[in-house]
Amino acid sequence: MRVWRTLLAVVLVASAAPTVLLGVLVVRDRGGVDAPVIAAALASAALAAGLSAIAARRITRPIAECVRGALEIARGRFGHQVRVFARNEIGDLAYTFNHMSRQLESYDAENHRLIAALERGYLETIRSLASAIDAKDPYTRGHADRVAALAVEIGRELGLPAEALSALEYAGILHDVGKIGIPDAILAKKTPLSSDEMALVRGHPRIGAEIVGGVAFLAAAVPAIRSHHERWDGAGYPDQLAGEAIPLVARIVSAADVWDACTSDRPYQKALGPADAAAVVGTLRGTQLDPSVHDALLAVLERRGLLRAATTAA
Repeated sequence: MRVWRTLLAVVLVASAAPTVLLGVLVVRDRGGVDAPVIAAALASAALAAGLSAIAARRITRPIAECVRGALEIARGRFGHQVRVFARNEIGDLAYTFNHMSRQLESYDAENHRLIAALERGYLETIRSLASAIDAKDPYTRGHADRVAALAVEIGRELGLPAEALSALEYAGILHDVGKIGIPDAILAKKTPLSSDEMALVRGHPRIGAEIVGGVAFLAAAVPAIRSHHERWDGAGYPDQLAGEAIPLVARIVSAADVWDACTSDRPYQKALGPADAAAVVGTLRGTQLDPSVHDALLAVLERRGLLRAATTAA
């Protein structure tokens, strides 16, 4: 707008100057000003103003269009094209801008493709690591993938954003990564663990968090890895956190972990059916499990048809 006003003033002065000069000469020649001269001067001034406004607009409108296009690019809307058809330097600027915008769109698409491929590679790597942990204990084979899938569904039920769902997937897969240092004999032991053995097992959340703590893309999953054995009532481990002091991702992974533990064969118990497992999990609501997360878990299980099927069978 400031450029438009400046151009208007410059063009107006340039176009009005001859009229003013002519008027001065007429006044000097005739010794005064009559009505026709005044009318001609006003008409000339009006024409000069109109032509000046048109000229200024023709120059500033393409500039304004380029500015709007630049703002769209700044907002990340790559590929935006400006509609400027002037056959002058401003038209050349618009053509160059449009070419740049298309190139940025192409680079952005390629970056998204590479990032997606990189994330898939990361995911496959951590799945391989989880499989190595599962191989130590045949009773938990597939446990990590099941916990990850269920945790993501619970997160969706709670309306969490995509970033949190990714953290839940990574945390679900790696929540037991700290067990990699626990002897197989302890993991597969069918009799009660000694106090020393229990202390060793209870150290796996802390160890797991330390293992992945230096990996930048897993940073959001670390709280769940460390705190998935914390309890809503504060009686968990390793930090005895309680209530909402426990990270939400950890509360969600905990609920998914409990459900899978109830419905899988373990050295110390046979798998429970959905109805019996739901009953056991229900007793943990408000003590071990966050009530809202427990309710979201049940909603997911109902959507899967597990609880309805169990109810029908009963």
